[in-house]
Amino acid sequence: MPTYYPGPDVRITDTVFTVLRDQPTRFDIRELADPYVVRGDRHPAGVVTGRFAIGTVAAGTVTWPMHDSLLLHLAVLVAIAIPALVTGACLRAAPRTYQLRAVHQSTDVCLYSTTHPARFGQVRRALVRAVEEQSRRRAIPTSWRREIER
Repeated sequence: MPTYYPGPDVRITDTVFTVLRDQPTRFDIRELADPYVVRGDRHPAGVVTGRFAIGTVAAGTVTWPMHDSLLLHLAVLVAIAIPALVTGACLRAAPRTYQLRAVHQSTDVCLYSTTHPARFGQVRRALVRAVEEQSRRRAIPTSWRREIER
């Protein structure tokens, strides 16, 4: 039984997706249908300040050659830096939530949820590999499967 993801909060094998949180929950891979990803919205203040930061970079770039004093150049740099820093702080304070969802026994369920994009990617890829293994097994006739397992 290969293990595709042996993490601290999720364990994925070729047959079972197990969530190891407050109440461990097990999902049979064969019973999962149509897995999909839901990405949460970014923090609204981060989105607004991010757009403002892009605008100040564009305006600062266009007006840079027109400034003839060091004080104006510093003012442009500060006008660019402040919205960029606020954007970073907003996005770091309230990171985006990633959910892995699927249909299990005719019910849409959240299999896994996290704010860590790298860990989410590993769990998502492990589920894809487990589902591919299950579909490969279904394609092999039962009589051949017994001979292969010997």
